[in-house]
Amino acid sequence: MASNNSVHDGGDWSSPFPPITLPSYPLTATLADDFGGNIAGEMVLVHNVIIRSFNAVWHNAALVSAKDVPAFISYAKSAVDMLHEHHHTEEEIFFPVLAREGLAQIVEGNIEQHKAFHDSMEALNEHLNGLAQRPEEYDAQRMREALEKLGGPLVQHLHDEIPTLHPDNMRKIDKDILDKLCSDLDAHIKSQGGFTTLIPFMVTGHRSEEAPAWPPFPGPLRWLVKNVFGRVHSSRWKFAPYDLSGNPQTYSPS
Repeated sequence: MASNNSVHDGGDWSSPFPPITLPSYPLTATLADDFGGNIAGEMVLVHNVIIRSFNAVWHNAALVSAKDVPAFISYAKSAVDMLHEHHHTEEEIFFPVLAREGLAQIVEGNIEQHKAFHDSMEALNEHLNGLAQRPEEYDAQRMREALEKLGGPLVQHLHDEIPTLHPDNMRKIDKDILDKLCSDLDAHIKSQGGFTTLIPFMVTGHRSEEAPAWPPFPGPLRWLVKNVFGRVHSSRWKFAPYDLSGNPQTYSPS
């Protein structure tokens, strides 16, 4: 799936792994207003953050200067941490509810796909942990090979999962149960904190043209992310597809 091109594509960050097109059916409101109708669209936006961030890691792998390797490894670790947390949340909170409510077949298929890339995800994580201790051993080709091994089955799953969350499937579940699920997911996400890590990662991985008001943060939090929280680990966000204001950016070796 990956190409040999080392230049990203005009701010879209759609290679080597293709992002997902937003669903054609209408996204009517926020998750809290209509979880069943909007969860697929929400998942597309989250999945695209993951995909575009891995694309940024792939492209920048061949460009990073020796001086910037530690920050680059930290950014790549942020992408793996986001992926790990996302799928942990699905398996521990989201999928069990779907399985209990008659969608076990959907859940089983998604979990099987999780298993298909688990080992390559852990291998990349281990590789990054080693480089964090020994940045002088960084090798761009090895990094890209690890990304490509993970990226194929991962991105296929991220695309395949969206149709399983179509409103026709989700609205088979009682609205009160969906509302409780939405509340539980929201509480779990808030419990993770991540004001200086996860939240800036999400902001700098999101293409604002897809959904200008997403992530759905209140205005004061958006200001804090841009001007306070995002500055704590500012060295890593220069490798992200977008800056803290949502503008496309290109890493320049220092």
